[in-house]
Amino acid sequence: MQQLYYELSVLAKAVHFKNLSAAALHVGLSQPQLSRIIAKIEDELKIVLLDRSAKRKSGWTAVAFQLAEIFEKSIRRLELEMQGISNNQMVGELHIGTLEGLSDFALKAVRLCFEEVGVKKITLDIFDLNELEANFLSGNLDLIFTSKQPGRQKFKYLMELGFQKLEEINTNKNFAVLSSFEYGRSNKKELEAYPHILVSNSLAMRKSWFEKTGGTGHMPTEAKRGRAKDAEPVLMIGSELLSPVLWENITTAISE
Repeated sequence: MQQLYYELSVLAKAVHFKNLSAAALHVGLSQPQLSRIIAKIEDELKIVLLDRSAKRKSGWTAVAFQLAEIFEKSIRRLELEMQGISNNQMVGELHIGTLEGLSDFALKAVRLCFEEVGVKKITLDIFDLNELEANFLSGNLDLIFTSKQPGRQKFKYLMELGFQKLEEINTNKNFAVLSSFEYGRSNKKELEAYPHILVSNSLAMRKSWFEKTGGTGHMPTEAKRGRAKDAEPVLMIGSELLSPVLWENITTAISE
């Protein structure tokens, strides 16, 4: 049997809603994505999770609720064991992801994790927004620094650290300059008005292009503490599997 942790974690959230369409609105996935995840579990475990006999919206079977309960109990046991370890031993390793424009916040958190929390090793990677969300939701990152909450779900470990504004730049109409995330969300017909389009997931590369060549696009300002009108929040979000004690230690260190 293939590893189904992510799929089962989605199921455990989805069964709290009466059917597939209602669940899709709350778990941060489209209905086709959720349907594929449910189908994968059914295929791997040779069980039926959805009662598809109804002409309209399918409902969950008793097996779906049983499987979700088994998974949640297993996760709670794992969290308790991890918490026991964290109470008695130094945390060995963390994998942190950040947007490039929030690197100052991430670096400060890394230093505090070393000096005050007692973490032994930290891997710090920079991603664009799409990659950051995908890696976090897949369980590849323990902690992220971002300007948007991934998906639509509510996170147990979330702390607002400050704000960041987007500065509009219009110094050369021959070039549209966008991040990978911006390009994915852009109106492609509007981009046809530009002779050239530069897409880069590197904030430093885009900044250098604006300074040396000019272009049309947006650049984030320096992230600051506090709040401001019409600004993007700076968020620190922890994985659901993160030790509660570790999260408390990190947030306490950053708040001081």
